[in-house]
Amino acid sequence: MSGGLMFSRHTRHLWIAFFLIASGAAGGAFVRSQLVPSDFGELGPYRTVAIAKNAALPMVHQSDQTCIKCHTDVHEARAESPHQAVACRHCHGHGAQHVAEATRAAENPGSPITPAQEWDGSFGTSVDLFVTKDRATCLACHTSVVGMPESFRSINVAAHLEEQGAENVNAKDVCFECHDGHSPGL
Repeated sequence: MSGGLMFSRHTRHLWIAFFLIASGAAGGAFVRSQLVPSDFGELGPYRTVAIAKNAALPMVHQSDQTCIKCHTDVHEARAESPHQAVACRHCHGHGAQHVAEATRAAENPGSPITPAQEWDGSFGTSVDLFVTKDRATCLACHTSVVGMPESFRSINVAAHLEEQGAENVNAKDVCFECHDGHSPGL
């Protein structure tokens, strides 16, 4: 192929496109090399240093074993309950602040422990520890929906409340007229 044909006006636009693509790829590779930390990808798709930083952060999710240390009465109430499989945090929040205050109170008797708040009705709440006597918490699991296993205790809410003779079927604490959250007595 002659040099004249290679750079003729008919192929010049292809060479310009090739140059722009090659320059963009080289520039992108350079920018990536400057922005991506050197330890990224050593142990997975994250920075290796992040493991130690995340491990040093305070615990947010408390295990039931942490709650049971102080709330033995609840543990006993749940011993034979179908709710034994439900984690405390599902109905009462993360409790990280509560556990920190309780730990401090165990070391320094008289230190205050903030009481649980009333639930704000949002499953994405920022409330640390809350008391739920709200039918929405019960119905999050027990509403009869398509695809739920037949072995799971689900209810048709309107029929169940009518059958049980609930005083006010629209009351938010209607489930607690008959059931206790820790041991629902089924």
